[in-house]
Amino acid sequence: MSISGIYKITCTANGHYYYGSAKSISNRWYGHKRVLIRNMHANPKLQNNWNKYGEQSFIFEVDMECPIDKLFQIEQ
Repeated sequence: MSISGIYKITCTANGHYYYGSAKSISNRWYGHKRVLIRNMHANPKLQNNWNKYGEQSFIFEVDMECPIDKLFQIEQ
């Protein structure tokens, strides 16, 4: 069963973070990692931190579980 909700990606090297929402949080993290590894992420700050500090400097965590129909509203 997939979990929907709000997630946070934190760079432990500098404390910068990225919030997002997803219908399937585990699939979303996989998607983020896939494009970060390929140096193709849409968020340049996140991509630059990934390139500078490496995957080992990132933590992915569920901030809040919530119903799919409330994702956008809660994320904002």
